[in-house]
Amino acid sequence: MQNGSVATGWAEVPKELVFAHLVKVLESSHFRSSKKCTRFLRHLVENAVESRFGCLKERTLGVDVFDRDPNYDTNQDPVVRGTAGEVRKRLAQYYLEARREDELRISLPAGTYVPEVHWMAPSTAGSESEPSPAPVTVEDVPPAVAIASIGRVRLWQRTLWVAAVAIVVCTIVFVAFRRLHSTPLDRFWAPVIDGNEKVLICLGQPEVYTFRPNTARALRDWFANDAERPEAPPAIASVPIGEIVPLWRSSAVLSDAQAFARLFNLFAREGKQADLRGERSVSLSDLRGRPSVLIGAFDNEWTLKLAGELRFYFDQDEKVHAQIIRDRKNPGELRWKLLDAWPPGQNIDNDYALVTRVVNRTTEKTLVILAGISQYGTEAAAEFVTNPDYFAAALAAAPGDWDRKNIQVVLSTRVISGVSGPPRVLAVDFW
Repeated sequence: MQNGSVATGWAEVPKELVFAHLVKVLESSHFRSSKKCTRFLRHLVENAVESRFGCLKERTLGVDVFDRDPNYDTNQDPVVRGTAGEVRKRLAQYYLEARREDELRISLPAGTYVPEVHWMAPSTAGSESEPSPAPVTVEDVPPAVAIASIGRVRLWQRTLWVAAVAIVVCTIVFVAFRRLHSTPLDRFWAPVIDGNEKVLICLGQPEVYTFRPNTARALRDWFANDAERPEAPPAIASVPIGEIVPLWRSSAVLSDAQAFARLFNLFAREGKQADLRGERSVSLSDLRGRPSVLIGAFDNEWTLKLAGELRFYFDQDEKVHAQIIRDRKNPGELRWKLLDAWPPGQNIDNDYALVTRVVNRTTEKTLVILAGISQYGTEAAAEFVTNPDYFAAALAAAPGDWDRKNIQVVLSTRVISGVSGPPRVLAVDFW
């Protein structure tokens, strides 16, 4: 095959060569460190070799490679696009290494998930019209030029060495300065912010419903007539199940979104990127891949699952219609509860919240949970972990190395006219 000629179809390259080269690429240092990129590239190549190009669509890849629900929102969960960009970067790094010029090449063009394969033959192969220049030997170079070149190389090497040392020194000074001048709140967030990964922020998604247009319009008109509300007409007095439309995957609570806004501002000041997702589009593999923040309690299944084994946890008592923060060390203590808090946000004078930072045994990553029994508690929890003055109140009896331990804080907040007051610390646990 001529220099730079491209295989127009995967059938033109023997499968054995493709698979052998794929193994070599995936065993390189560029891919060994990322199981996600390895799995993604292998899936693309295996399907392309068999000409199954119809499988290489974003939604199909999300389901087949990343175990997403077939109806997941690709805009809210861009896992395929993000991984494709990472694979392109790692492939480029692999082929930039020396001694790769003559290898078979796999590429993933931008805008598609169909990989390509082509050869990159030596630049002198098959070309007689443009002969390569004769190689230059040391004897061909005048002594003065050779000495000057050697001097420039050594100067460049010394410059690189000095620059490397300067970078290391600056890094050490920066870390030491930050440590000396960090607040307790900075130390709380350090395990989340100091890593290279994006932070996953997972919002709760309540089971919200709407109605088909005609029924929704009739209900809206009837509820809007507060002055002289007539008896409900038969069309809305008993709404058929077929008129009800679940919005489970597209809804979020305003207080949870406000909590996210507080965190986003905090992370932005530290130059940390965050990825916002709804809990129904988050899998365990997502949580295992990076530090995470869970917002919300009873509308976020991940909070209930991952905090259920800790000392302080959320629970419900169906007999008395209570939602509770329980303490395993004091199982009979039921002070931190709301009774008959329905409709949500009404009939509440005090709310309770739980702030947790733990290296979770299931995800093996730092996990932060900000959750209230109702939305007011969630607002207070978010304020608590973004305001240094409030957070400092939790450290009155903290051990000296508290920032290297897991921590849970139980909070209360007074609710006046539908607005949560300052968070107040009720209990703290370090371990």
